[in-house]
Amino acid sequence: MAPGILVVILGIDPSSTSTGYGLVEFGRRTSTYIDCGCIRPRPKTQFEDRLVYIYEHLAELLRERRPDEVAIESSFYGKDADAAAKLGEARGVIRLAVRQAGLEASFYSPAEVKKAVVGSGQATKEQVQFMVASMMRLKEPPRPLDASDALAIALCHAHQATARSMAPASRRRPEVEALLARMTNR
Repeated sequence: MAPGILVVILGIDPSSTSTGYGLVEFGRRTSTYIDCGCIRPRPKTQFEDRLVYIYEHLAELLRERRPDEVAIESSFYGKDADAAAKLGEARGVIRLAVRQAGLEASFYSPAEVKKAVVGSGQATKEQVQFMVASMMRLKEPPRPLDASDALAIALCHAHQATARSMAPASRRRPEVEALLARMTNR
């Protein structure tokens, strides 16, 4: 992300029951709320049909909103192996939709997102929701929690990109440059 350019970021909080999404326009160190919500298959729908629903609705969202960048919450490890497997499959169809839209995704752990938005990797969902509303100057907190989490993921991505663009370029020492020059001339 180049400094000073407005970029639309889609944050995604994967789930097989309620995939949150949040769209943020970011530029010049400001974040502007665009939209948020959840992709929710009907309750009691077969798991495979939930995956199709998520894929189709996310693909439609990507076509309509045309984000410049996508950020997805990465896996976390829980005690329930079956739930983790289902979450992985939901993440897989999300990644497929993103890739088919011609985009690459960046991934952030739940702790990274919480730390970027709240300042603590142990923050609650309600603390994240409150800080997202505060950071984006919203009159009301974004709801539901899956949607506010998705906005937090988009904000985390924007802050990470800003940090990368402001980091000084690494400079090699002259003796390393000389060694590299000799090695490539062989």
